[in-house]
Amino acid sequence: MGNRYIVAQLAVTPTAGNDVFSLISAANRRLRVLQVVAHGRGATSAAQGFTIGRAAAGTTPGGNITPGKADHTEEPNAVFTAPTTYAAQPTLDANQIPIGFNALGGPIVWNPPKGTLLEARNGEVISLRAASGITWQACSVAALVEED
Repeated sequence: MGNRYIVAQLAVTPTAGNDVFSLISAANRRLRVLQVVAHGRGATSAAQGFTIGRAAAGTTPGGNITPGKADHTEEPNAVFTAPTTYAAQPTLDANQIPIGFNALGGPIVWNPPKGTLLEARNGEVISLRAASGITWQACSVAALVEED
């Protein structure tokens, strides 16, 4: 088992078609998405949704989130990066997993089967993308990520 980290965007209003954050594995490392939690913080009841899946790297990533240590403070700092902005968004693979929730609702917790459904190695990218066709309201979203 590797070290576990939390990557979160709290009280953010996503932009449809853009990554809320990406997870980019470091060279000679791998990361796995163990869980994603999304929670509506909107003003009215409305469908909201993310997609999560593999992607080709975007252009000029920025706005990096510093992953938080999940298990204990003696873990090493994470080596993977979690950008929130791009000059050009990553190109998603043809198929992603939808994660839906309500803008006024409680949290949705998505657990991949056996915790290893999405794994990235050696610079591969996993994107958490704001779905298109939605009028976005504020929400919070976090991922529990394991790196080794």
